Amino acid sequence: MDVYPFHHRDLFFNIITDFDLTFKEVRAILDYLLQVRAFREEGENWEGGKLYDIRLGQAQYEVDVHGFEVVIYRKTELEI
Repeated sequence: MDVYPFHHRDLFFNIITDFDLTFKEVRAILDYLLQVRAFREEGENWEGGKLYDIRLGQAQYEVDVHGFEVVIYRKTELEI
């Protein structure tokens, strides 16, 4: 997996993935994670990680969050 440093909404993230994602996809994933407060400094997902299934448009992403590291394990194209 490759690590990509990414700056979004005045925060710095490490995006870890094997997928070739567009900036739009990465921003949408981060916006979702920010909305559900996945990056809180206190709580179970700060140190231990938490899996999220994120559906955006015609794709579903399986994402793990460890602090400000976002690991994208799976991208599935959905048939609508």
